[in-house]
Amino acid sequence: MRIISLLLVLITFNLSSQEIKRVDSEKSFINYTGKHFLHKWSAENKNISGIIQIKDEAISNIGIVAKVSDFKSGNSNLDSNSLRVIDALRFPNVIFKSTTLDQENGQIRIEGVINFHGIEKDINILAEVIELNEITKLSGKFSVYLTEFLVDRPSLLTRKIDDEINLEFELYFN
Repeated sequence: MRIISLLLVLITFNLSSQEIKRVDSEKSFINYTGKHFLHKWSAENKNISGIIQIKDEAISNIGIVAKVSDFKSGNSNLDSNSLRVIDALRFPNVIFKSTTLDQENGQIRIEGVINFHGIEKDINILAEVIELNEITKLSGKFSVYLTEFLVDRPSLLTRKIDDEINLEFELYFN
């Protein structure tokens, strides 16, 4: 399924005379952090698929796919509860596709669409771009709100988890 999603993202790109780089899943990660008044938690996904398109030495398009089930917290109970809450069987992937990019002085402003829990939302991300030989590294942080994606936030001691989820990414492309 992930390969099909990646192919769909790839098909949407205009591939004429542009360089394509793929995510290096050995080095790349996406991490999320959530909070409840009693504790914080985080999970990391190191099994990411994606591509960037480079035209005139600047990134012109980005597509990323991450399986929800590949986010691991180190706590199997937390992971299984997370998969249940976000209905990972019905919505197995998080997909991001850029719509507009503005790259300047080592930074890139990315406007795009994120598809999570069956809902598409516009999102703006500011990321750092580092070029090392043939490798392009993108890193940054952004937040999403679970209620915007119609996720029913679970409660503990009658208090729901915080709506805001913070994401951090470090993506290597070669």
